[in-house]
Amino acid sequence: MVTLSLQYPQIPLLFLGCMAVVIFLAARFLKITNIIMALLAALSFLLVFFYMIFESQLFQMANQSINGFHSSLSRLFSSTAFYSYEPGAVLISIITFCLAFLVSIYNAEYLNLDRRQHAFYPLLILMICGLAGMLFSANLMVLYLFCELMSICAYALVAFRRRTDTAIEAGFKYLMMGSAASIVILLGITLLFLAYGSLDITDLQGSTSWPAQIGILMFFAGFCLKSALVPMHTWLPDAHGRAPSSISAILSGILVQGVFYVTLKITLSLGFDHVLLGTILLCLSLLNIVVGNLMGLVQNHTKRLLGYSTIAQMGYIALCMAVGLRNNLTLAFQSGFFIIIAHAAAKSLAFLTKGVFHYYVGASEIKDLQRASNLPIFPSVAFSLAIISLSALPPFPGFTGKWIALTSFFTSTDKITVLSALVFLAGSLVAFGYYFPLLLILFSKQQKQMSEEHEKSKQKKISLWMSMPIAVLVISILFISIAPQYLMDISLEAADFLMGMMR
Repeated sequence: MVTLSLQYPQIPLLFLGCMAVVIFLAARFLKITNIIMALLAALSFLLVFFYMIFESQLFQMANQSINGFHSSLSRLFSSTAFYSYEPGAVLISIITFCLAFLVSIYNAEYLNLDRRQHAFYPLLILMICGLAGMLFSANLMVLYLFCELMSICAYALVAFRRRTDTAIEAGFKYLMMGSAASIVILLGITLLFLAYGSLDITDLQGSTSWPAQIGILMFFAGFCLKSALVPMHTWLPDAHGRAPSSISAILSGILVQGVFYVTLKITLSLGFDHVLLGTILLCLSLLNIVVGNLMGLVQNHTKRLLGYSTIAQMGYIALCMAVGLRNNLTLAFQSGFFIIIAHAAAKSLAFLTKGVFHYYVGASEIKDLQRASNLPIFPSVAFSLAIISLSALPPFPGFTGKWIALTSFFTSTDKITVLSALVFLAGSLVAFGYYFPLLLILFSKQQKQMSEEHEKSKQKKISLWMSMPIAVLVISILFISIAPQYLMDISLEAADFLMGMMR
């Protein structure tokens, strides 16, 4: 089993906060270029990524496992009361820093036509810092503050292209719904403090008073909105569809999934019954699968389609976790983590290649992707690979993750789980109905003769800054396709940790 543990998570958080300030000041007073800002941001994420890799001993094999939540807490909270060093948080944070590094490299070219780059990179760093802080928080108020840091930066980045009316509208909608969720979460934290007199997670168990029960429900409901669980999902297609493609890659690729993991972990740690929690998540996940896939069928805007795809993928992830909670299945939890990683790679690749199409030929609508024939073959093939993986065609990671999930579902004797597996399968078939036309449109030949302008754009070469992150994600998807067991080994300790919290 691969060991995922971390001794001092506050170090990367402090470092990222300092780098955000340094980049902002250097951009304002030293007038550094966009490429320099992008490289500084990328270097920040790369250093933190390697720190997480080496400190978590990701490449070292060990036989140690976590035997129960209470025994884990003595180790996980040993150095400070405010941070938790548990395996799932380390795993998701590593994925987050990796994607943030690739996105920063991508932005060295992608943001050249935008203004206010001096604000973009500090906001990006602080958003990632906020998500990492949420993952490691072991105190509800610290969790809330990091959540607000992440959310405020995300609102600003969604509306970054403020001269576009749709971006301002999407950012405002995200702000309103996110603020409502924050208020509900804060009220829940207040009730929990009223019930326990403490906000440390280790102290928040055992009470059956009404403030404690209502507080847990309000906390859960607020984070369900931030996790885009149906019916609290309506902000996501607009926000992810109108944000810059590099930001959409982070938001859809890992941020929503990271918030969902925090929701699951904290709700369990507050003493919520795991069978009841699994039943609630099962119902919500089925709604996500149905709504996300059906709405994806009627979309004309590519990024909105990918947004609804994220809603459906959140349904698959939540269903895996729900089955694990209801049936005490480690394999179901493992499949959930596997799908999180596979989705992060594929969805980020889809958004980054979509950004290439928009940057070079202005392709926003699905029908505009026909113009992608003017580009070199590489981004078209990369986009196709992302779509194929998301549509769960073998032997790519999307298929492997769903196969593992279905294997765990059918090992259960729970009839509701078996019925949910059928919805899981049906949703995957419906999803193919909007993924497959994308592939057809992408490689279909135009019947009309290209204009002289298009002929010129045909000769354009994709910037190396944009090509490198896409190539890395392509290699990652191919590697996972060849060696899926490596991801299973990585996710095992995180799955064991969730199992331990249920005991």
